[in-house]
Amino acid sequence: MVRRNEGPKDVGRREFLTKAGAVLVVGAVAGLAACTPEKAPEEEVQIGVVANVIGYDPEKCAGCGTCGLVCSLSRQGEAGPALSRSELVRDPFEAVFSFNSCQQCRSPSCYYACPKRDSALCIDDVTGIKYVVADKCDGCGKCTKACPFEPARIKLNPVTKTAMNCDLCRGREAGPMCVQYCGMKALSITEAAERV
Repeated sequence: MVRRNEGPKDVGRREFLTKAGAVLVVGAVAGLAACTPEKAPEEEVQIGVVANVIGYDPEKCAGCGTCGLVCSLSRQGEAGPALSRSELVRDPFEAVFSFNSCQQCRSPSCYYACPKRDSALCIDDVTGIKYVVADKCDGCGKCTKACPFEPARIKLNPVTKTAMNCDLCRGREAGPMCVQYCGMKALSITEAAERV
């Protein structure tokens, strides 16, 4: 015989997910605020060119994972979610998905935390894209700890132990692979001016 806890009222799955979603939205808004501080520390300079980002439409996403597959295959040469520079998050109870990728912050904490700034973690002067030069990165992880988002949008490659982030497939004429191959057109390039 199973005994019920006489504590607080049981919460249904839908109510729990609704409240958890509200908490996540508040956390995301706080993360965006942290990504663009009102005033950068004195030794930091605001980046002049603000890069585009990958926009995500959850209403169109089918959760197929093609985005992570093409990212890991094209950038790492093998498939695997841990090797993707972006992350598709699936809710195991509902058909709800979210997509995480580097937000190309105006005042990038990861960049300022990197001890090999402008060597291992760089900013493209023309596009403003933040990118990692893997063979210069020593895998210290300071960039991942400095990222204001949870989970961090820059992460360590589990194989090479070097940092990696979504750099919008920098240098690829057709743009990001994930945007090109998303069959549902849930991903798009969002210009800096359109961002919050």
